[in-house]
Amino acid sequence: MTTLLAHDPTWAHGGWWFLAPFVWIFSFFLIVGLFRAIFWRRRGHRHWYRHHQGTGRSILAERYARGEIDEQEYRTRLAVLDTPPQ
Repeated sequence: MTTLLAHDPTWAHGGWWFLAPFVWIFSFFLIVGLFRAIFWRRRGHRHWYRHHQGTGRSILAERYARGEIDEQEYRTRLAVLDTPPQ
């Protein structure tokens, strides 16, 4: 009986052969998850949006530096930004 089981191709690898596809699928998702965790978090969409969105002060300063608004309008809008919300 032991000899028969040892040479039977169904049980050649201990009977766990049917789990091999699940191991490969799990490995694939693990690699994709690690890749995403490493690279997506560093250059994530939300972080990129927040970084390039700019604050009101920085946008106002850029517009003033480009000459789109004059000093009077810059100071007026800056005063509006500095007032606390009611």
